[in-house]
Amino acid sequence: MGVEKVLDSKKALQVVNLSPSESWVEKIQHIHPMKQVAYMSVIQICVFFGMLGSFWGIDQVVGNI
Repeated sequence: MGVEKVLDSKKALQVVNLSPSESWVEKIQHIHPMKQVAYMSVIQICVFFGMLGSFWGIDQVVGNI
């Protein structure tokens, strides 16, 4: 019972921190390096445009005050 509670709290903490599970990170290490570069480039582009969208949204809120 105690082990399940620790695992549940660890999983909840990963979700809150937007942290990937260890199995996903392990899978990335076992693919071809060029595929790793391609996948991580796509993720980096998504994060960058997400940041730009956040900046735009903040500007819309703060700029109208």
